Amino acid sequence: MKIKKIKLKNIRSHKESLIELEEGISVFTGRTGSGKSSVLVGIEYALFGSDINLSNKDILRRNKQKGFVELEFEQDGDIYNIKRGLKRTGKMISVDSSELSITKNEKLLPIIGRAGDLDSRILEVLNYPKGVKAKEIFEITSYTKQDEIRVLIEMSAEKRQEYLDKILQLSKYKTTWENMKDVVSHFKMEAVEIKGNLENFEKIKNEKVEIEDKIKMSKNIIDELNNELKNKKDDVKKIKENISELENERDVELKKRRKYDEFRGSLSNLKDEKEKLDNELANTKKEIEEIKEKIKSDVPELEKLKEEKIENEKTIELLEKEKIELDSEFKEIKRLGKGKCPVCKQEITENHLENLNDEFDNKKDVLENKISKCRERVSELNPKIELANEQKKLGDKLNLMNEKQKEYEKRLEENKKEIEDLESKEIKFDNKYLESIESKLKEIKQSETEITSKIESISKEISLRNDELEDKKNELESKKKQIIEFGKKEEKIKKLNSTIDLLLRMREDIRNIREVVRRRFLEDFRQEFQKKFEEIRKYEEEYTVDVKSDYEPVAFSSDGEEVPISSLSGGEKTSVALSYRLALADIAAQISDIRPSELLILDEPTTGFDKEDIKALPEALKNIKTIPQIIIVSHEEELKNAADYKFEVSKEQNISNISRIE
Repeated sequence: MKIKKIKLKNIRSHKESLIELEEGISVFTGRTGSGKSSVLVGIEYALFGSDINLSNKDILRRNKQKGFVELEFEQDGDIYNIKRGLKRTGKMISVDSSELSITKNEKLLPIIGRAGDLDSRILEVLNYPKGVKAKEIFEITSYTKQDEIRVLIEMSAEKRQEYLDKILQLSKYKTTWENMKDVVSHFKMEAVEIKGNLENFEKIKNEKVEIEDKIKMSKNIIDELNNELKNKKDDVKKIKENISELENERDVELKKRRKYDEFRGSLSNLKDEKEKLDNELANTKKEIEEIKEKIKSDVPELEKLKEEKIENEKTIELLEKEKIELDSEFKEIKRLGKGKCPVCKQEITENHLENLNDEFDNKKDVLENKISKCRERVSELNPKIELANEQKKLGDKLNLMNEKQKEYEKRLEENKKEIEDLESKEIKFDNKYLESIESKLKEIKQSETEITSKIESISKEISLRNDELEDKKNELESKKKQIIEFGKKEEKIKKLNSTIDLLLRMREDIRNIREVVRRRFLEDFRQEFQKKFEEIRKYEEEYTVDVKSDYEPVAFSSDGEEVPISSLSGGEKTSVALSYRLALADIAAQISDIRPSELLILDEPTTGFDKEDIKALPEALKNIKTIPQIIIVSHEEELKNAADYKFEVSKEQNISNISRIE
């Protein structure tokens, strides 16, 4: 991991600080309390959240409602950005879920919105194994706190071994040894319990044999029933074939009977029709004679009588109209009363009116006489017209009856011919033979019904037997499973006993395993320590280094004489301490199965150093080539000489400010 950017917003004494870092050595200097260490707190908080053992109150700036840390770094060629925020609610300070995020190459990675989910994502990115304290691995492999460089080589052998045993996780072997005792006891109790359950084993095996016998018996019965069922079905098949043959034969006879019945019916119908036609023909002839009797030859022509009647009726209508006009004309003269008469042009007088009245009466009498004669003629014409009408109807009917007579005579001739044709055909039918077929069909169908009923009965019994068989099979499977389980338990007891023996032997082996691990680690650590020392000292031949069995570092002069570390010069002593710390970081990475760190953070690394040691440290740091990025926080101005990039941290009005010095 190589850090590229750190942003602090309302974190501790930082109101808003942005730090951009590159590969090489970056040194942060400033007075004590200026806010240098807060930068390192921000890095650890971004990576590990609440695991850094600082309360939220100690991280969020006083009297601020919100704050966050944003860390951008490169890992395996990808750029990651982590953001963690805090918020104040009343007196409580908690994680701000709206400021929890992680991106990869500017693409947001999905998290649920909880700090724990972000922690898991970061473990994946850093390739840290699950179930470890990530902060401890980081501090061993990448982060050296105050006084840790010199303290490791100066502490007592006992404390040094205790510290390194913790890194090697050797304490887990002792815990394992103690826990294995409980495991052995647990396995022993489990074995005793399983043995108690095996008491019913023989009983279940006997029950299994009994069930198998019952299953065999049930199968035999079902086989017998299936054979009987098959035979019955074969019988039904044969019966159906017989029924089919008889039905075909019956259908042939029925067709014959239908044909015979049709023939007899047709003949009967024709004879009935002939008789009916004979009667209708006789009645028609009789009716014709009666009509001829009624028709008279001296009846005037009907149309002339109707024309004469119409003429007389029109004359009556005109005469009646003329009478009305005479009355109207006389009334008009009477209404005038004086003046000239419109008829005779004489003066209208009383005498004249009387004369006119007589004259008009005479005219009306003449008209009335004509009307009376016309009406008499109409009265004479009405019975003649009626008689002429009746004679016409009789004539029309006579014509119709003559046509009908011809039709009856024709149909009668045809009917006689059809009867002669039918009577010439010889159609026979044996009704007794048909009755015998019907009787046989009835008997065989009755037999089919009885066998079918028997088949249904057998099928039901087979179904019941199969259900019983299935139940017995399920019961047998249950017993088999129990037997298998008992077998497994017997096998498990054997395995448990083997496991118990193995665990007892392992407990004995674990007593001494710490020494085996120490020896292996010591050899790897010795090689890494020598390699780091040669890198920092640039292969100077004045001294070589080694590690004793108690992890104490030692130096050897060029002639092979052991030289105590305490007697070395300040620069040599610093090189030994720094090599020791870097070798330990690489070995710890190997133990945790992670890649060697690309980052080294040194927090006040000169604590406990004398002036000569401090002067030697910059050169030693510059000689480290296996770690591409080193971040140093120190109040010592001397360390600026080691820096590729220099940052000055100051504080004004309780606000930390960071400036890069060119």
